[in-house]
Amino acid sequence: MKRGISPRLALVVIASIFVLPLVLAWLMYSGTIEYNPVNTRNLGSLIQPPVPVSLDSLEVLGGPASTLNELREHWVMLYALPSPCDQACLEHAATLRQVHRAAGRNQSRINILLAGGGDIRQSADTLLEIYPSFSIAADDDGVLAETLNHVAQESGAKADGSLYLLDPLGNIMLFYAAGFDPNDLKKDLKRLLTWSKLDES
Repeated sequence: MKRGISPRLALVVIASIFVLPLVLAWLMYSGTIEYNPVNTRNLGSLIQPPVPVSLDSLEVLGGPASTLNELREHWVMLYALPSPCDQACLEHAATLRQVHRAAGRNQSRINILLAGGGDIRQSADTLLEIYPSFSIAADDDGVLAETLNHVAQESGAKADGSLYLLDPLGNIMLFYAAGFDPNDLKKDLKRLLTWSKLDES
């Protein structure tokens, strides 16, 4: 007669199924076991921990938002305008227009903020001709620039011409250095908008 598994062994197996994950979780939490995944699915640089951004010091120069408070609770593509905003700058702005349009029915969940100092006022009308949905803002006192520079330096890049993706809570969570591939931004946004409910009431 064929013998089955002993009751004692069955009990050990069942207990192991429940206990081992708890032990592993505790060891990882306590730092005894370090787990740092090498690859993440995002294509931009993940900012950990996310960096909070204040937009209160900015002056609105044009666009659909009469105040920057209207940008809150949405995803924000924040483009750090170089000074001066030359032809390359205008072309990069045009790629953001294409990324926004590619979002389709999710466009209303994304705002585009172009911010900078220097001669930004001279470029505002031209940028709005490229895409009226841009929100243009002047950072005259450099408060925003200080935060953006810090994030860029941590990633070994410069702020001018870079893009920062803000979550609906106002935190920088992804960074794209100047010259980034807009397709990377498009793919990251698609994934975030699919899985996130932060900006949905």
